[in-house]
Amino acid sequence: MLSNSEIVGIYLDNGLIKRCVDCQWAKKKSGKQNKDDFFQDLIIILLEYDNEKMNNAHSKKHFNAMVTKIITNNIFSTTSPYYSKYEKQYSRECEITNKELEIADEV
Repeated sequence: MLSNSEIVGIYLDNGLIKRCVDCQWAKKKSGKQNKDDFFQDLIIILLEYDNEKMNNAHSKKHFNAMVTKIITNNIFSTTSPYYSKYEKQYSRECEITNKELEIADEV
């Protein structure tokens, strides 16, 4: 049985994790500025993932599906850790900036 870091290393080396992120990120309609941060968070998620499930996905050659599911559950959900950490903060910053612009236009 391989460790999570060994499995993640395999898929970092062959580029599969990056391709999965790139593919799903292209489907996002907003918040595309946090891709690199999310990629790093995804690696942490994978390193902490259940080892038996990860080995199963690796040995049965459906690691791609597992990673894609993790990505979509994070970037397309308003209750995910990703949303709370990045999207919610970004939307608040945009609201503040827009209000500042409105006030400046009124002056």
